Amino acid sequence: MKDRYFSVEVTPTIAASKQHAAAFSGGDVLFDWVEFEIPKGTSRLIGATMITRPKGNATPSGNKFGSFLIFSKTNTLSYGTVNGSPTKNPSNDYLGFLELAEEDNFTQGSGTQIGMAGRGSNNDSIQPNLLLTGSQTGSNVGYDKLYMAAQALGAFDFRSINVINDADINSTTPTAIVMAGSSMDVREHFTVGDVLHAEDDTLLGTVASIDAAATGPINLTSATSGAGDATTVANGDTIYSINPIRVILHFEK
Repeated sequence: MKDRYFSVEVTPTIAASKQHAAAFSGGDVLFDWVEFEIPKGTSRLIGATMITRPKGNATPSGNKFGSFLIFSKTNTLSYGTVNGSPTKNPSNDYLGFLELAEEDNFTQGSGTQIGMAGRGSNNDSIQPNLLLTGSQTGSNVGYDKLYMAAQALGAFDFRSINVINDADINSTTPTAIVMAGSSMDVREHFTVGDVLHAEDDTLLGTVASIDAAATGPINLTSATSGAGDATTVANGDTIYSINPIRVILHFEK
């Protein structure tokens, strides 16, 4: 018999410039619609886990805040401006939402937050029990598309002190990025597989490894996109992972 339970991992993108501009406020759009796929037909969403990177400070501190996850059958109408207000236009495509309450977050040692809808110590979130049915054919046979956005219920803050301290960042092979070491440890903020952008949204690259030192260097899989062009990636730029949030949706078919 085929297992009736399955999970889908959703990795939204939050632009580095939006993270760098300011802390989020309660009610702000945390991320706009991100597509995911589930098997055709109706599935019951029975749980959600949200893993959130810590603040970009020296400790680092946790982003322990609540959020709403909103579901839609289309992404035709933007949910709103990231790190700004949701759209006020109506939509007939919304399917429902889940709340991940602040109290339902566990703080891991590095400051990473692990939140679970309806599974916290106080169990005061909305109990996941949401039926979702896609209306658009997915990229895989037998799958349909759905969309998820998120709204902050607190002051998520990804602003960072992770600054490039590398005068030859634009050399011909800038794959090892040395970081500033002012009361911070780069290993507490980044990991293998992270896609890094500068504060102006310039792509640096994907993390291949990080040397065992507070300042790295961060080793990239290939040379930065700014190689040979000092106007794109610069010494002193603040850098960000563009995927500071990962959501795992748990379903029953």
